[in-house]
Amino acid sequence: MADVDITPKIRCDNCGHTEDKIVFGSGGSRTIARPKSFGSARMEGGRSTDSYGGQERLDFADLCQKCANAALDAAAAALSARRGDNHG
Repeated sequence: MADVDITPKIRCDNCGHTEDKIVFGSGGSRTIARPKSFGSARMEGGRSTDSYGGQERLDFADLCQKCANAALDAAAAALSARRGDNHG
C-alpha cells in the first residue's frame, strides 16, 4: 500500500482563510505546527452578554494575520478611547 502524505490545513475562526500547517519531519516522527502568521484572541468581559454573538467572552483559537491584527488594533483603540472616560 502506498504511503499518503497529507498536509493538514488551518482555518481562520473569523474569516475562513485557509493555509497549510507547518510540517516538520516525516513518517512517525512528523510534527505539525500552526503557521507563525496565525494568532489567537481571547477576551472575557465583565458583563453577562456582549454584542458579538451574545456571549460574555470572545475566544478565537486560530486567527489569520489580518484578523489577528484587526482584533488587536480594535481592542487597543477601544481601550485607548476608554482610558479618558470617567468611571463615575
